[in-house]
Amino acid sequence: MSPCAGQSAKPDTSFLSSAKSHQFALYNRYIHGQSRLYNGSEYRDFLSKNDEHPYFGVDDWVFGEILYDDEVYNDVPLFYDIYHDKVITEHILNGSKLELISEKVARFSISGHNFVRLKEDEAKIITAGFYDLLYDGVTNVFCRREKLLQRKVESHDIIESFDERNRIFILKSGVYYPVRKKRSVLDVFGDKKSELKSYMKDNTIVFKADREKAIVQLAKQYDSQNIK
Repeated sequence: MSPCAGQSAKPDTSFLSSAKSHQFALYNRYIHGQSRLYNGSEYRDFLSKNDEHPYFGVDDWVFGEILYDDEVYNDVPLFYDIYHDKVITEHILNGSKLELISEKVARFSISGHNFVRLKEDEAKIITAGFYDLLYDGVTNVFCRREKLLQRKVESHDIIESFDERNRIFILKSGVYYPVRKKRSVLDVFGDKKSELKSYMKDNTIVFKADREKAIVQLAKQYDSQNIK
């Protein structure tokens, strides 16, 4: 049988063109559009032996929003390392963890909490770092969330654990006030102290039940009375 001549298969140019367009779109979406987000340094994981972790909330990626280097990025995988006061993201190409430059992070939102970066004030009441913005009104209520690393020796093993500490500050007329108990909050809002005491009684506000919620309620009530 004599050999039969045939034509060599030509590449599907329409398919290749479509594939290239798709790759280009992915590049624009994930790399080109967010290249400024992926300029941090490599983050070293905390190796835990007993499920302890230095992060805010859960020990897993949480998708949130971040304002980084004057650009807003949505649906970004984030960790907030409270112990080091660092925001961590995941590189889109290799999945590595990147430690973002703190000074370029203006704010970020995860798990229903809005964190903002504050500078140290002149009176040195607060230090530079990330604060949970609990209430944003005429007055502001911030919470500095911290984890303190504790080490102890048990049976020749070093056991590490974190103690969480939350410190609350009220910003009123440009001045930060550290507050903890009911008395300290009422002192900040001294010009409306009697009205706020009545408000607390009428609305059964108990500091021991939820201190953060109670302080936010008083700040809102204080603002509403001063706006009238």
